[in-house]
Amino acid sequence: MNASAVYSAESIWSSALDRGGLVDFHGSHLYVSTQRRFADIASIQRYVDEILSMDSLRSRYPTAGPIQVRERRGQGSAHYEPATSTMAIPMHRREFGRESIVLHELAHHLSVAAGIPASPTGTRWHGVEFREAMLYLARVVLGEPEALLLRSWYHSSGVRGG
Repeated sequence: MNASAVYSAESIWSSALDRGGLVDFHGSHLYVSTQRRFADIASIQRYVDEILSMDSLRSRYPTAGPIQVRERRGQGSAHYEPATSTMAIPMHRREFGRESIVLHELAHHLSVAAGIPASPTGTRWHGVEFREAMLYLARVVLGEPEALLLRSWYHSSGVRGG
């Protein structure tokens, strides 16, 4: 599985969420929400805490504990640190304060809880467990239309499973 295909699909998905509103989906019209943009680390922390407290999430991922959100300085991208259950977001770059990015890093947290090897260099880091977690988050946090679009763009990018 190629991680760049996952990133490509999620980039297209994120762009659709930036616009929100009606999306033409194979001749049907879907209404998608506009994704949130977070102003600071504290607002992201509140958001992920709220998601992790959802009964449906705790039922599906019972071993997923709390996650710490911190500012990432210097480096250009967000990442998840499995050893410390920490999400690092470079808030100095506006594009990383988007909801899609936060959900991506949270999906890593959930997939580690589901048992994938906790190594970002592992071939399964963006594998089926990650994509299942990401699609689950898209569905329960954003809605069915948003999850359908993400699944479709994963498929169009050559990503199978999840």
